[in-house]
Amino acid sequence: MAGTASQFDLRYSTSQITAANFASAQRWTTMPTPAGPGTSQSVTVTGLQPNTTYWFAIKTGDDVPNWSGISNVISRTTASAPDEVRPAPVAVSVSAVTDTTATLAWNAVGDDSLTGTASAYDIRYATSPITAATWSAATQVSGEPAPAAAGAAQTHVVGGLSRQVTYYFAMKVRDDSGNESALSNVPSATTPDTMAPAAITNLSASFVWIGWTGGAVRPRGPEVSGR
Repeated sequence: MAGTASQFDLRYSTSQITAANFASAQRWTTMPTPAGPGTSQSVTVTGLQPNTTYWFAIKTGDDVPNWSGISNVISRTTASAPDEVRPAPVAVSVSAVTDTTATLAWNAVGDDSLTGTASAYDIRYATSPITAATWSAATQVSGEPAPAAAGAAQTHVVGGLSRQVTYYFAMKVRDDSGNESALSNVPSATTPDTMAPAAITNLSASFVWIGWTGGAVRPRGPEVSGR
């Protein structure tokens, strides 16, 4: 415990480290210079695999070098890697329209790009082209379906539209880590007007008889009215 050592030999492994296998464990070479006895020192080991248990042990050497015995052996498990892979953007189309509805169709994408199953859809529409900048101002559809497995065909009917109006549609996909896909393509469709005027139901007719002196009385043709 006297004087200052010259070097450290830190080893780590995914299996238990012992005095017998210390030399075969992976060595971490970026070590600090030993400080005086009793000084607290530390080092950060990088490049480890996520969600993996590692064992660590260390030896100390002097300038000869004489090496200490193996230290106590500790183990720690690294955290799971964060999910940074977002769903792929959807290719959506308008498959049918009525006076007040539009049916959208697409193939499901995945939780991680085109793999797995995503968590939620966000479908929106507007009367002008939707862009990344105008996405938040577009009207969000209610009752979007839950995403199916990647590749599955899906549809959704957007209701509450007006007749003879051009609408633009777009959607995004979210995964269970909150990663959001890029904006889909933006198809458009114009709703038709197939509703004819209402039928008249109060049509009526009456006859007017006109007479005059010196001649016969003749009937006049029917007078028709209605609305």
